[in-house]
Amino acid sequence: MGITIYFKGQLENNNMIHTFIEDLTDIAETLNWEYEVLDEDWSKPSTAKLSQIKNGIEITGHLSLKGICINLHPDCESLMFYFNSKGILTTPISTILVNEKQIKKENAYNSVKTQFAPPDIHITIIKLLKFLKRRYIHDLNVVDEGEYWESEDKKKLIKKLNQINDAMNRIEKILSDLDVEHIQQCSSEQLAKILEDRLKEDLKNERSAGTTPERT
Repeated sequence: MGITIYFKGQLENNNMIHTFIEDLTDIAETLNWEYEVLDEDWSKPSTAKLSQIKNGIEITGHLSLKGICINLHPDCESLMFYFNSKGILTTPISTILVNEKQIKKENAYNSVKTQFAPPDIHITIIKLLKFLKRRYIHDLNVVDEGEYWESEDKKKLIKKLNQINDAMNRIEKILSDLDVEHIQQCSSEQLAKILEDRLKEDLKNERSAGTTPERT
């Protein structure tokens, strides 16, 4: 759960890749964003895979990607702009999953969750994507759960963020009221049903008390 921006597209021309990286690097340095550049050999095929290590997994092998990863805010996911040898936007994980045929390449969107960062971070990302669409990725397709891409309405974005935060707070409270042993014995479907029923009950009680307006 959380407001996320999804995007995919292809460089207008692969020869633009280094100018793209330079532009994004300049922007990141100007705004004091942390960033990391990846400049692998496109002429070599991707051999990357996920390998199990003691504390989780790591990517090994050659990704065959070029681009940049930017960290705008501690409470926002990293914003990745990596391109494969065909100039298509992707991520390291998506590259591996497509290679292993676990997902179809047409379904591999990049994404960045902005839910816990200030609204201005979400707005900044959308403005950056609009800039990149004009200059580098003319077919850039964006799905913005905050709807700022389409509306450029900050009040609407804040309202949606508040609604998600409120829902998450409700769920956290419901889970904290449940017995831990009871939760552990529930299947994911049973737990989802408990949450759904409790949320409906809470909303019904609030409306009866006149604290929550009816939606029209």
